[in-house]
Amino acid sequence: MAVYGRLLLLPCSLLWIFSEGKELTISCLSSEECVLPCQFASDGKGARVMWYKKKAVVSCTRYGNTSFVVGHNSPADKYKGRTDLYADQVLEGNASLVMRNVTPNDQGKYFCITMTAPRTDESGVITLVVKALVQEVDIEFNGDSVTCRAGGIYPEPILTWSTDPPTDTQLLRNQTKSQKNKFGFYDIQSSLRLTECDAANRTIICSVTSDISEKRTFLKHEASILASPGSNAKVPCSLPPSTLQSFNLTWRFRPSDPILSISFTGQKSSVKVWDQWKPHVFNDPSARRSLHLHNLKPEHQGTYTCEVRTPEETYITWTDVTVAQDSEYIYIYVIIALCYFLCMSYGMVVFLSCKVRGLEKARRQEETSKEVTEVLDVAEGSENLPSEENTDEG
Repeated sequence: MAVYGRLLLLPCSLLWIFSEGKELTISCLSSEECVLPCQFASDGKGARVMWYKKKAVVSCTRYGNTSFVVGHNSPADKYKGRTDLYADQVLEGNASLVMRNVTPNDQGKYFCITMTAPRTDESGVITLVVKALVQEVDIEFNGDSVTCRAGGIYPEPILTWSTDPPTDTQLLRNQTKSQKNKFGFYDIQSSLRLTECDAANRTIICSVTSDISEKRTFLKHEASILASPGSNAKVPCSLPPSTLQSFNLTWRFRPSDPILSISFTGQKSSVKVWDQWKPHVFNDPSARRSLHLHNLKPEHQGTYTCEVRTPEETYITWTDVTVAQDSEYIYIYVIIALCYFLCMSYGMVVFLSCKVRGLEKARRQEETSKEVTEVLDVAEGSENLPSEENTDEG
């Protein structure tokens, strides 16, 4: 649509009310550049390009000879530094807007208005839809509480818990909270409580799913390791069952102190060991399966984690290492044996309780069956007795 005469001298903020056009929907990922298309008939000499969202100025720029217009509006603060046009293509008729770091708050209807010497055109309504993938799912174990969290997702995701091998759903009762941040993305967090026995015998899985992506994190608690000062230890790392072509692996201590990292890409691998751990760690790609520690000291006692990240999943193995004198072992073994005994006792009590309930139920069913049989026998006997009429006739 063209507008002539004095209307061409109006500032950017008023031009949008004079035109109309077709509607177009553009869907973009927050992690990528977003292009809103706009084409116009250019004379190749000069043009002013204006983009609006409602009445907010997104971009207002001149190219070439624009002496035919006056006035200028600066973009709103939230768009500054995040938008560009293809400057070398504007005078060829391409006024498409490039947006970076888009958020759900950027969603809505946009208008592109172009001005050349003889005319003013509007592209019509362009509706922007923003989506954000599930990037990472973090999970950690603190005592008897397991927490899983993920952030920067849109639309609202769903978080679910599971275990391998499967466990009673009653043990997976959790508290989940999802809320929007100031940019419109969703942050989600969930916590559940498990006993030490459950954590030691199962892999805990947290899955976060949106309508366009899903990621899972696996947490496995390996058996504790006992070592004496100056000895060696091998800390295990759980890897996915399938062979991985590329992934990143990081070993940590308590769990913010990095020890060693390995990057696998195809057939190539690179290993990095942090300086303070070089005297105690073998610099070997075999650390993808286990961490070889040597010349252990009491300060090396604590929790070791192995984190394997792939594009779709994360695997975390958690192992407690105790470094103690031989004389201290007996107390540690007693504590471990006591914990094991309590776990086994609890399991046996649950098993026997279920068994007793099953036997009691079977006994009640048998008694009920006998009572029904007796009632039927009595009824059948009554039917076989001779009636009074037959007796009188006799």
